[in-house]
This record gives sequence, structure tokens and C-alpha cells, in this order.
Amino acid sequence: MDYILKQDTSRHVLFLGVSMKTKGGMTAVLVSYNKYIENMHFIPTWKLGSKLVKSLYAFQAIVRTLWSCIWNRHLKIVHIHGAANASFYRCKIFIKLAKKAGKKVILHEHAADFVEFYNSNNNKQDIVDTINLCDCLIVLSNSWKDFFISIGIPNDKIQVLNNIVSPPILNKVIKMDQRLHLMYMGEISNRKGAFDLLKAISDNRDYFQDKLLLRMGGNEVDGDIKGYIREHGLGDFVSYEGWIAGQKKIDCLNWEDVYILPSYNEGLPIAILEAMAYAHPVISTPVGGIPEVVKNGKNGMLVKPGDTQNIAGAIKYYIENPDSIRKQGEQAYQIAQDFFPEKVFGDLARIYNSFINESN
Repeated sequence: MDYILKQDTSRHVLFLGVSMKTKGGMTAVLVSYNKYIENMHFIPTWKLGSKLVKSLYAFQAIVRTLWSCIWNRHLKIVHIHGAANASFYRCKIFIKLAKKAGKKVILHEHAADFVEFYNSNNNKQDIVDTINLCDCLIVLSNSWKDFFISIGIPNDKIQVLNNIVSPPILNKVIKMDQRLHLMYMGEISNRKGAFDLLKAISDNRDYFQDKLLLRMGGNEVDGDIKGYIREHGLGDFVSYEGWIAGQKKIDCLNWEDVYILPSYNEGLPIAILEAMAYAHPVISTPVGGIPEVVKNGKNGMLVKPGDTQNIAGAIKYYIENPDSIRKQGEQAYQIAQDFFPEKVFGDLARIYNSFINESN
């Protein structure tokens, strides 16, 4: 394995975040880090389970982090991957612990719903003060940087670091039909617009039934997707395939023509970047960092969240303009290259080295 971030840098960094055995975008980032960082020192701070399991997991993480901060003579940086709500307050514990131990702290914010979390919070100043304890805040896009500046985080504390996506593993796929191959990969939830997509298809069933194949994959959070597909008579051309990972994920990325994710809020979804890396146009919404990578009419289409008519219209566009799929896919791939490992870890190494050199 050719590591991109070598041990002479990584030995100075402790990584904290959710267990790599969980599902979701943050996990995908951490798994990629583990793949490309030599001897990555990682302590999981959260695992799905009962309150007792979560409490015990957090406790062991606190003990192990404290031990590393005291006894690891090379350790200079604690890089904490976090989100909103309970995740943020869990991060707060580790931020304070690492700062008391004299370490540089990087908070890497992945939350799609941080704006909602902040706006609904009764102690907004505590959120700002917690972030300002950190030496660096990493965000996923310029729009997120603008948000954090607006609530009182200094501009020079914030670094925009692209999410990471691996280069494509291309398999030759012989398409045996003339239908549009549409792929949805993400949690099956209202927030991600999964049921808006199904409603858009259902409302135009007669049009889509012989022109479209839709495959949906992800863990179920809201509703009964299999029941919806069955009750609305979509089973002949819409399938739900559960959690998609590994070789099946690669096969799906090679199978699809267009990727769709009509979310209500996002950070910058790994699934969108993966589709772009495989040269597929993306149908999504202008939320979070998405408009910075999906350019309407250039490498995809942006629709208003919850607008099922526009969702249906965007899908119809690619059915009726198949030449646009290849042209827009090429543009998508060009943008995706900025998210490939060499570029991202080069930027991350510069952040680390600024702190490592400062403490030498």
C-alpha cells in the first residue's frame, strides 16, 4: 500500500471520531483516512448501541485519549471529527481534555444540520466559545466557512478541506436496455428526500415505467420504503437494496447513468462526489456545499428541496437528452479530481505541518 500521508507526519496526530463500523458520511471519511494515512492512530468515541454501550464507549475513549496525551511524546495534534447535537457536546469533552494537555486541537465539522442545531440552541455562545477553544476548524465548503464566520468564528481559524473520494474503479458494463439508470445512495429518510423522489416517480408512473430503472440503497431511518414501492406499484422499475458497500457499491457506480440526492440539508455528501468521480451527472438540491460542486446545467441539475415536480422534470431531462449524460459526466469528473486523495492529503498535511513546526 502506498500511503499518501507518511508516518513522519501522522505520528504527531491523534484522530478521534465515530467507530469505523458505523454507517454514514463521516465514517466513509475516516475509512478513507485509515486507508491513506500510514499508521493512523485512531480512537473511536461513539458506537451505535444502548445508552450503556454509548456511555462505556465514551468513557474508554476519554481514558485512552488522556493516556495518549500524557504518554505519547510525539503527539502534538488532536484531530476531532464531529457533527451537531449530541456529537458536538461529545466533541466538547475531548476539546477541553486535549487543550488542558497542551495539544493543538482541530475540530473537523461534518454536520449537515449544524445551522438548525445552532439556531434552535438556547446557549449559542457556548457553541461559539467551544469552537473558539480549538486551534483550527475544518469545514467542507466555502458556504460553511461563511456560516461559521457569521456566528463569530475568526476567519483565520477556519480551513476549507475537501471531503475525500477515491479514484474510480471502472468495470466495463454492457447496457442491455435503453432505460435511464438512476441511482440513490444515502440514508432512507425524509431529510435526504428519499420519499420526495419516490413521490415524483409515483406521480408520473405512466411516463417512467418503461423509461427508467431506479435503484435505492441506504439504511432505513424514516418510513417503510418497501411498503411504499409496493403500494404505489413501482416494483417493476424501482428497487430498494439495503445498505450498499464494498464491491456492490463499485458495481452500482459503474451501472448508473445519473445519481440523485434531493436533500433538505447537507454538508458535502461523499455519495455525490463518488458519483462525480465515476463521471455521472448529479441531480440534487442547492443546500450546504452542494452548489459548489454541482453546477446547474453543467454537470448536473439543482432542484428545490421537496419540489417533486422539479425532481421529476430533472429525471425526464436526462431521459429525453441522453447526450447530456456523457457531456455533463465529463464535467463532473473534472471537478471530482479536486477531491482525490493526493490533493486532499496535500492540503491536510499543510495544516498539520503548520502546527507541528510551530511547536518545534
